[in-house]
Amino acid sequence: MQWLRMASIILLWASGCRLTVAADGGDALVLGNLDRTGWPDALTSQASVDTASRAEVLMFGKALLASESLDEPGLKQRLGVAQVQLKSIRQVRDGLWDRLLDTYRTASRNCDEQMFCPRVRSVADLRQLAAGFTGDISPAHALWASKSLDVHEQVLNEQLRVAVLQP
Repeated sequence: MQWLRMASIILLWASGCRLTVAADGGDALVLGNLDRTGWPDALTSQASVDTASRAEVLMFGKALLASESLDEPGLKQRLGVAQVQLKSIRQVRDGLWDRLLDTYRTASRNCDEQMFCPRVRSVADLRQLAAGFTGDISPAHALWASKSLDVHEQVLNEQLRVAVLQP
């Protein structure tokens, strides 16, 4: 379960950073424009990390839900590909939901009376919770939510593009 906690932290970090990766000559990758714009609260305890992790899971779930409403032409346009492997995309999405559920459950242990802590029993519960999640509890959180959703959409697009190009 330690790897789930680490995955949550990495997910949180990634949402707080805008990463620009560009090809450099050959196959080397260059990382640029590292801009810290993440979670507005201090991550000073396990409870605060868990709260941020739950919020990130819900934001990624929101991006994942939105992608599910795209039809084949919409997916082609969004991913910038000529052909779409719907079976591969479905498998990636299902796997992502399973991992999000595991991460949310791990971050939800002992979180009574903390932000973003409704209990979920299934992927269906998590999907419903993500659909209604805004993260808009303060101006700072609203700013985080907007930027987080953008980052998660970009990460999701890359995951789906890989599913199409390497089924």
